[in-house]
Amino acid sequence: MPEITFANAYYIKLGRGGMWEEDAINSGKLRLGWAGTTIEDINKSNWKIIHQQLRREMKGKPVGVVTADFNALRRITESGADDLWVTFHLNKLWWTRLAPGKIRQDKTSKYRTTSQPWSDRSIFGELLTLSNLPGKLSQLQGYRATVCRVNYPELLLRTLNGTQSPIAVSIREHRATLEQYLAEAIKELHWKDFETLVDLVFRSAGWIRISVLGQHAKGLDLELIEPIMRERYIVQVKSRAGLSEVFETAKQFSRHEYRRIFFVVHSPEKNIETEKKKIPKHVELVTPIRLASFAADAGLAKWIEDKVS
Repeated sequence: MPEITFANAYYIKLGRGGMWEEDAINSGKLRLGWAGTTIEDINKSNWKIIHQQLRREMKGKPVGVVTADFNALRRITESGADDLWVTFHLNKLWWTRLAPGKIRQDKTSKYRTTSQPWSDRSIFGELLTLSNLPGKLSQLQGYRATVCRVNYPELLLRTLNGTQSPIAVSIREHRATLEQYLAEAIKELHWKDFETLVDLVFRSAGWIRISVLGQHAKGLDLELIEPIMRERYIVQVKSRAGLSEVFETAKQFSRHEYRRIFFVVHSPEKNIETEKKKIPKHVELVTPIRLASFAADAGLAKWIEDKVS
């Protein structure tokens, strides 16, 4: 999909309490209310008459509220192909553009048709879930009126195009540098410290250790249970290993008994890296650089720093 651009971006609440969200998204429509305003007046752009109607209907409300309601209807009516419209449904952000044409009406409401299906994904196919959206965008769903302009269009562009801000890029680059340094430090760890680090990494993820390091079956270093689904995992820790040791471990522990095997090696032989594709799918190879990434996620950089000081 080509990169997304737009002249203006607007948020719309599809019906009171979102009652039109599912229908609008499934049918390719942008639904709107204004039951007291006729389609004829809207499509003829009788804005003076419409404004007077709204003032009568909303009598007693502040002038600013009436004006905002009037502007919302006019924005929907006059919106062109260069504008982008967003809404929220099923805890996701959805976006579309409007097709040329007049306001129409069916038994549900007035509406404009969209020029493309509503989408809940970025141009790279990533779901636009609320949990992954920047807070400045997700807060739009709290807007109480019908339509508002998106105040952070650059942020919306980056989100839909799957790009990052300069500061996010800088963080990613510095994190990659940190992980490189941590990987070098991990290679310098004493064997017992290396075992302890592996234990800390996996336990920080919330998994429960049910075996003691080096005190169970041959080669078994950590046996873990994931506390929610109660699935069992093996984490085997090796000071030095090649491809043959990986195969031996894969045979030793049945994939029917264990969800996955993590094969963690301090000093991997070259054939592990060069023939990585031969490793069984239920075995996760963890070399120092990958362990460094886990350690950074677990907040263990300072622990590693202290051990190599």
